[in-house]
Amino acid sequence: MRGARRALVVLVVLAALGALISWWASWRRGAGAARMRAQVLADVERGGISDLARAQVMARHLIVADPQDAETAAALAFADAALAVDYGLDTTREAKSLLARHQGAVGTTDAVTGMLVAARALVHVASGDRDAGARLAVTGTAAAPGVAYPFYALGRARGLAGDLSGAARAMEAAIVRTPGFLPARLAWAEARLDQGDGRAARAALLEITAKMPDDLRARLLLDEADLALGNGGPGARDACAAAEASATGESGPPGGPASAPAATTERPRWPPAAIRAACALAAATRARAKRIRSEAAVQAARAAAMVPNQARLLGRTAETLAQLGLVDWAAALLERGRKLAAPETPALAWATLAITVGRGRVPAFPAGPRPADPESRLLAARAALALGGAGALTTMLDSFPAGVVDRDRDLVLLSRLGRDRDAGDAAAADEPFRDYVDGLRAKLDGALPKAVEKFGHALSGHGDACRAAGEYVATMGLLKRPVAPGALTALAAENNGCVNLR
Repeated sequence: MRGARRALVVLVVLAALGALISWWASWRRGAGAARMRAQVLADVERGGISDLARAQVMARHLIVADPQDAETAAALAFADAALAVDYGLDTTREAKSLLARHQGAVGTTDAVTGMLVAARALVHVASGDRDAGARLAVTGTAAAPGVAYPFYALGRARGLAGDLSGAARAMEAAIVRTPGFLPARLAWAEARLDQGDGRAARAALLEITAKMPDDLRARLLLDEADLALGNGGPGARDACAAAEASATGESGPPGGPASAPAATTERPRWPPAAIRAACALAAATRARAKRIRSEAAVQAARAAAMVPNQARLLGRTAETLAQLGLVDWAAALLERGRKLAAPETPALAWATLAITVGRGRVPAFPAGPRPADPESRLLAARAALALGGAGALTTMLDSFPAGVVDRDRDLVLLSRLGRDRDAGDAAAADEPFRDYVDGLRAKLDGALPKAVEKFGHALSGHGDACRAAGEYVATMGLLKRPVAPGALTALAAENNGCVNLR
């Protein structure tokens, strides 16, 4: 009897010990999940590209363990939607699935409500439905007035509708609510660049990069501001070189978890294509400004080959391609961009101008200020020449800040049409733009044989090749000479919409 009693006591003790161990293990798991959830929320609130990618990986682990975790689902849906809008990543399918599963979570807390409504708004924005995105974002700002995310979504919707002032105000509201929210700060600086205020953008970006020196998008936007203001230094080249060196096949940033349940079967490279395309675009602009035209074309083609569905980047890439003579390719990118943003957004409006000038048609300047970047400045000079001749060109060049013309050798070339100055060196093999300018100058001087010779070397490889073709054909007619068969073949391959091919 006593033996049975002792056995019962032992069993009770063992059961209690087992329950204690189970409770302790469960508490440890819960504490670990709580720490991971806090890290996800902190990463989403910080909002850099690496932060959002890391948040995705951790949030997916948490949701596998607890599919009813509405707070983590809201954070993951917002990260997915923000990455789709800002970087062109194909993450909206996962966001839509999460939003459908957690519709009832709206109203639970302001933070969850704000993230869910903002994510839903950004999903609409990513698909090109800016009006629906803006309406949802406005409801989010009313439902969660102290939360930054709906204001950010509203700013993105307004910016892609062409309302940059409204976008900046919404981003300012987001920054007031969460001062460390990086996406809102970057979007504000981006809007200032597109409104032509490179100085304000640079000041904001210097503050950001001082705190987050490794954020690639911030470094690239700072490089845009530096290029716009003519500042020297390596710009984003060091960051881009490091990004290329660290390129992996993983879905998250270097140093993050090695694997995670993926939303799609294909795992994107790191860094994202938007970053790599922006790096190539920056290199193209630097090479073009130095008149290393073949290198500029290679880098612009690299950017065009990988550019994702991100409207501003599509527009800027199209503008650069058109300036280098690749007008048909530029037009294809512009059409992609117009599915995502309004035609009057600065990046798309100036890409449209670049294609119009490149086709040889009469240009019309976009409404509003000129974006603060070297490509738009060169395009403004070319469009002024096309509209009003050498006098209008000189007026445009004189409107640029001091020293700007001297830092861009294509602008130096154009200045030869209105001023008595030289381009500084002998023509190189890949300088058809110089031949075009020299042809115009010779024609103005009445030297038609020299003009037609120069125009004949300028029939492809630059943004005014179509206009060079028109001058070439007209001048050959004045000299009673036939146009050589095949003279315009290269132009037709780059710019089949050129009016002077017809």
